[in-house]
Amino acid sequence: MMQASLDTNVIIHLYKADMQSVLFKRFKNVVIYEFIRTHELERHADDEILSLFDQDCKQGRIEMIDDKYIRDNGLFKLFDNLVRDYRIIFDDCDLGEIYAISLAKILGCICLVTDDIKEKGPHYTLMREAESDVIPLAFYELLFIDYLDGKLTAENLLSHFNLVCEVSCLNIDIESKVKAFIRRFWTSPYDEAEKTWMKEYCDSNNINAKQKMKKLQKVIENN
Repeated sequence: MMQASLDTNVIIHLYKADMQSVLFKRFKNVVIYEFIRTHELERHADDEILSLFDQDCKQGRIEMIDDKYIRDNGLFKLFDNLVRDYRIIFDDCDLGEIYAISLAKILGCICLVTDDIKEKGPHYTLMREAESDVIPLAFYELLFIDYLDGKLTAENLLSHFNLVCEVSCLNIDIESKVKAFIRRFWTSPYDEAEKTWMKEYCDSNNINAKQKMKKLQKVIENN
């Protein structure tokens, strides 16, 4: 079980599809910077999503982190410096994305969950950051990992993927994403640390990744 920081877009995509449980089954702790709820979600999410999200916060499934918490734990200077640095590094990146990754860094979260996969965005940049201590995962990569460790069948994965894309009007080709996932974690990683992390994850869960990914590709081809 891991800790994850959430970005705005993935929250909306998963809650729209009623698949937010993917987060809670995968991660021991799920955190969000208060600004993302009070500004980003307030602007972009509908009332139903806001209500469900707030309910999950009240029930302790999601921990909202504010500036007081960061200051009380002596992390504000580090957080502020990271925000400043990432505003320079990221091209056309909104504050929610910058806050999500900065929060992940200061709290030691192993994952940033974000569906912002545009070039020069957080997902793109973190994958290419040498020895990054934060692994970015899009919603479909969470599904791939759930498939690897047996939480989903290949058919379930495909159904879940299609549902998220349909309700959020996402034009994403699953076949290309599976190939990118294989390159990223096995055949041609941007960062060897990610390859090592995946190897350790598969070894500790007795996963034959090569066999599983071949089966997934076959199911996709037949659909």
